[in-house]
Amino acid sequence: MSRKKLYLLILCFAFAGCFWVILNHYLLNVDLHTPDVCLFRQVTGIPCPSCGTTHAVLSIMKGHFLQAMSENILGFPVALMMMVFPVWIAIDLIRRRESFYTFYLFAESILRKSWVAWPALGLLLINWGYHIIRIV
Repeated sequence: MSRKKLYLLILCFAFAGCFWVILNHYLLNVDLHTPDVCLFRQVTGIPCPSCGTTHAVLSIMKGHFLQAMSENILGFPVALMMMVFPVWIAIDLIRRRESFYTFYLFAESILRKSWVAWPALGLLLINWGYHIIRIV
């Protein structure tokens, strides 16, 4: 993937994520009820691996870190990426550098290694199993 396409894709996802979190926080009031937008959950009746991430990010924003961990541990990397990646990309664009792109290529090469990918997949499945058991 080219640097330009990657930066545009990451910025779109980051801003869409921020918009979704803001929408949930201010307009939908997640403390009362959040509409279930997860297609996987609607079809199967069980949560997907990322279900609860919005609640987790909102809990992190409020400083409720233990609550965020119980909602979905994936909220921590998602919140970090939503805050850091757009700033990093903006700095790259202003300075006309490619540090984020270089980081992306390095991270992708590491994640493609089976000794990293399989344990990461295992942790994701454990997290998913925890959320399935939690709602039963």
